[in-house]
Amino acid sequence: MKRNIIATIFLSVLLTTSASFAAFTPLSVNIVPPVQFPPQDFSVTGLRASLLYGHQRDMYGFDFGVLGNITDQDFVGVAVSGIFNATYGTTRVIGLQLAGFGNYNQQKTSVVGVQAALAMNYNVAESSIYGLQLAMANINPAASIYGLQLGVYNRARVVYGIQLGLVNIADNLHGIQIGLANFNNSGPFKISPILNVGF
Repeated sequence: MKRNIIATIFLSVLLTTSASFAAFTPLSVNIVPPVQFPPQDFSVTGLRASLLYGHQRDMYGFDFGVLGNITDQDFVGVAVSGIFNATYGTTRVIGLQLAGFGNYNQQKTSVVGVQAALAMNYNVAESSIYGLQLAMANINPAASIYGLQLGVYNRARVVYGIQLGLVNIADNLHGIQIGLANFNNSGPFKISPILNVGF
């Protein structure tokens, strides 16, 4: 009886461990979900290459898509796509997040390097951008920018550096805003045309 219990526990642990290891893959090749290998519930730790777009649980590494890519949980690495990058979990960009149309990050985001898109970068939750954020619209209601934010419309919670655009909005500015309309909600000059400085 004791041997049967031990064997059952051992077999349960072995099967559970095997299932968790099976959920990771070093390579993902996608046309459009569900025509992709591996399926959506896998985590990619290496390279994801998508002819149209791919959709996986986690992505750790290099993410390339002709149209775009979707990650349900964690993203860590470099993302380049023709139209969009969308992450619904935690995002940690190391180097570059580039999209032809837009980057959308729903949860906590950290970018060290460049986040660039033709139309928009939209970071919904608490975020930190170290480097350059470039798009027509940079929308970061809860982000701290350490560097340069360049676009027609720039929005950040805290800026340590420069906002350059037609409309620049910061709740707390420690740097310079250059644009047609500049808003620093905690500074001595809450609204300023052309140039605004905060300390």
